Amino acid sequence: MGIRKRKIQANYLKVGEAYELLGTGFTELNESPSAQTTSKRYINQASSSQSVTGYEWSTSFNADQIASEKAIEYIRNIGEMQKTGADTETEYIIVDLDKEAEADGYRARRFKIAIAVDSFDDNDGELGISGSLLGISDPEEGTFNTETKAFTEGFTAKSE
Repeated sequence: MGIRKRKIQANYLKVGEAYELLGTGFTELNESPSAQTTSKRYINQASSSQSVTGYEWSTSFNADQIASEKAIEYIRNIGEMQKTGADTETEYIIVDLDKEAEADGYRARRFKIAIAVDSFDDNDGELGISGSLLGISDPEEGTFNTETKAFTEGFTAKSE
């Protein structure tokens, strides 16, 4: 039984027309599906019946402000200029590098997101940035080619 390691997932943020790898500079990317639930107890039951009604997906992030990293500069600009609405929205892709696709690439989930910058941290003299990527609507499953950085809807696992 092997526990999946964090490095088995690659994360990409769409900056302009290109997907940029979220790697160097990022110290945390924590995905939170945050299931939304409902509960009802009927008069003939001692316990409630519960169900999942949706999700309020987000990913919190912490990063060092490395100017040469395009994704960090993109996020920093949103916070510095206090952008809102559509100016904070882009795409985010989580790629499972341990799940090869029949076509070239790997299983991926694409999210439409809004970037919420919470703070510009002073980490013992080095500047950081933290906040959340907030999900907009449902994720799409697909295939992501890490060479061409192209996402294609749909995923079929490579047969072994």
